[in-house]
Amino acid sequence: MRFMATFLTSAVALALGLFGAVSVQAQTSPQEQFTNAINAIDAQLGPLDAIKAPPPFTDPENRARYEAARAAMAKFGTDTFPVNGMTSFDQVCGPINAAAVKHMFVGISALKKPDMTQEQFAAIFTSAAQKNAMTYQQEIIRLTAINLDCMSAHIPFMTQFLDGLAPDAFTGTRRDGLEKMGTGFANTIFGLVTQSLLPGAVADVSRMAMDAALKHAPDLIPLTVPAVRQSVVARMAMLEASVTPALRPDFLKVKAILQDQSCSGLCAKLLQTAPPAGTPPLAPPR
Repeated sequence: MRFMATFLTSAVALALGLFGAVSVQAQTSPQEQFTNAINAIDAQLGPLDAIKAPPPFTDPENRARYEAARAAMAKFGTDTFPVNGMTSFDQVCGPINAAAVKHMFVGISALKKPDMTQEQFAAIFTSAAQKNAMTYQQEIIRLTAINLDCMSAHIPFMTQFLDGLAPDAFTGTRRDGLEKMGTGFANTIFGLVTQSLLPGAVADVSRMAMDAALKHAPDLIPLTVPAVRQSVVARMAMLEASVTPALRPDFLKVKAILQDQSCSGLCAKLLQTAPPAGTPPLAPPR
């Protein structure tokens, strides 16, 4: 489940009451319902440097926040909850992603000791994040599914924006960001389609994860080069025999979709601007 960290973006969360998100939905638009719900989820988790455990998902008011966010996102792209280019990408996708990632970090800051080496903390972090992925699977998979809904809705805007750039404006940094976004999307699809194989996976969550993977696998075709998709297919093939009979038909459908070798739109731009072999990766920003 470490794929969740791939989409971590900075997002500004408004301080809203924890229970207000579900009490006024009848009087608010889907966009307002989403904002109330996702900000309530973010507020109860706290800041990144001091993330708190959320209430149990069985708590009715807590569960209602996640379901309110899902219900509102079902209207995304309509007049009542419009897609507004990169503005809505930042305002809608960013907070969803940030909330999903925060669940992975619950309790981790308390594990770091002053005398720990980076390698020691990395091992502890990985173990704790994997445990959180199962503890909060109901929450994380719901947020991941609607994050893919949000991201896929913006693919046409990203394509239009990049097509409108002058050749010298499509910088190495922009290309690197586009490539990493596609790789992150691919890793998320892989994580969803194999979620059922993780120890402690709950059947209804695995079904939800598979449905999201099947829905959004086609979005990966214009977003990634064929080699990235083929890498996911190869990893899926290694685990195929372990998938339960109930989920295997859809697992194979996702695998078949990703075997598409076509390349247009953003995929074509990535291929056309690929740096020469041996070019070192861009240095991370300081």
